[in-house]
Amino acid sequence: MPKTLALTAAVVVLVALAAAGSLFTLSAVSSSHQTCGKVNQADLRAAAAPDYAKKLERLARCGS
Repeated sequence: MPKTLALTAAVVVLVALAAAGSLFTLSAVSSSHQTCGKVNQADLRAAAAPDYAKKLERLARCGS
């Protein structure tokens, strides 16, 4: 009986550590994909504008 309890406790601890590690990794990945500034929705809707492609390139490259 004590072996079963110890094994169960070990599995619970491992699952909790794996979940915490996954959340930490996902949080780090999501924070690295932030935009480079505020996106103006009116500019994005103006697809007929002559410089629309340049604006999209600037957003994609974060202004570089």
